[in-house]
Amino acid sequence: MASYLSLHKQQGSQALRDLFSRPLGNLLTVLVLGFSLALPTTLFMLAKNVIAVTNEWNSPNQLTVYLKKMPNSRAQAFGESLKNRDDIGFVQYISPEEGLIQFRQIQGFEQAVNLLDENPLPAVIVVRPALDNADSATGLAADLRLESLVDEVRLDSDWLLRLSAIESLVIRLSFVFSGLMLMAVFLIIGNTLRLQVLNQKQEIQVMKLVGATDSYILRPYLYTGVWLAFAGAILAWIVTFFIGVLLDSAVLKLAGLYNSAFHLTSLRMDEVLILCMGASLFGHLAARLAAGKHLKEIEPV
Repeated sequence: MASYLSLHKQQGSQALRDLFSRPLGNLLTVLVLGFSLALPTTLFMLAKNVIAVTNEWNSPNQLTVYLKKMPNSRAQAFGESLKNRDDIGFVQYISPEEGLIQFRQIQGFEQAVNLLDENPLPAVIVVRPALDNADSATGLAADLRLESLVDEVRLDSDWLLRLSAIESLVIRLSFVFSGLMLMAVFLIIGNTLRLQVLNQKQEIQVMKLVGATDSYILRPYLYTGVWLAFAGAILAWIVTFFIGVLLDSAVLKLAGLYNSAFHLTSLRMDEVLILCMGASLFGHLAARLAAGKHLKEIEPV
């Protein structure tokens, strides 16, 4: 057992040294593999952050009721009357003056608000149903739209449905591009090792003449495929990390407009580990299929 492990260690180390002995060609291969894997990895990172945004929203069934122009006292009295309804669990009245103050606090709106001659904002009532589900919120919104003092009712879960559709789209794109890029990785490594086997045809014939088995000859090629795929996965992680850094400032600016401190999170270490293991497995399979097939066709003269 010890000699078997020692043989694997020796052949794995030799395969790594052989890669460094041809740095230019192998570097180009690693770059192609890295950028191929970076696309699905970046899409996965974006999908993960979209899911995080969806999960952060605590009140998906909140309603925003916009009232018609009327005195504050009448609007506030209407808000107080809503508290007596059994199907309503929370009511918050926001006067036009309070709404204008909130607009001033939003980045980019202060100068625009200062240009206004009068306050154009209506009174607003924020309402949450007693039962926190979509059916209750939809029914309550329909009832409130029938009130004579109500101008418009916005169900805040509507944008969450759109966000959920975007989330589903990004996740599907991640799966599709992951499949395509993994197939590209499979073909790149397979073709690289196929050419390597053909270039070393005479050496392989000599090894078979002295009694080397196909599995013994194949093993260094398997390690070469694993090393190439592993290096490509590391490069993909680095590229994805820098893409996240570049996008984070834009995400922070967008989140600031919604009074949120959300920021883009990159891949966790366990996700990086899965990426490296998955890529290495595909590299191993590609090497086994491509190199193994051609090794069987090479026979000593």
